[in-house]
Amino acid sequence: MLSRLDHIQKNKLLLPLFVLGLLLCWFLAFDKTFEAVKLNRKLKEKSEKVNDISFNPAYVQQKLAALNLILKSYKVDEQWNDKLWMQSSAIAAKQNVSVDFTLERPPVEVDSTSVGRSQSLYFYGGFIQLVKLVDTLERSTGIGKISALQVKAPKTDVVGDRGKKCVLRLDFRGNLK
Repeated sequence: MLSRLDHIQKNKLLLPLFVLGLLLCWFLAFDKTFEAVKLNRKLKEKSEKVNDISFNPAYVQQKLAALNLILKSYKVDEQWNDKLWMQSSAIAAKQNVSVDFTLERPPVEVDSTSVGRSQSLYFYGGFIQLVKLVDTLERSTGIGKISALQVKAPKTDVVGDRGKKCVLRLDFRGNLK
């Protein structure tokens, strides 16, 4: 049948056959794909609305409880320097570490951006003992939290007992009750 048609008639049939092929492709493949994409978009939007944890009351309560627990660990009383010194020196003595405590004077100008109090302690001992000390002090309550930590290796040019020991500087931070 196709061999009986001349060149002009074949060109006239080309456009309807092309349209028929596109329709066939649309109904067999593209239509289902576009429906699946629409459904996916719709379900994602619905899932995001349902799983928005900022409006989930259970999540907000868990978050508030966790934040209160963190803030409670920073709470210290008026005798904080004394308690910090006594507790840290007792723990240091158990770990066979020496401690140096220097009372920091409050600054002349009050900084309104700083929250709470801070205090530095210096410990001298072997590296293993210092790591154990940090672990024990981190778990201690009522002395605030460690806000900075610095370890220095032993210096060979220093004469005396402390020249052969590592130096650990711990900065503690606490908020008044």
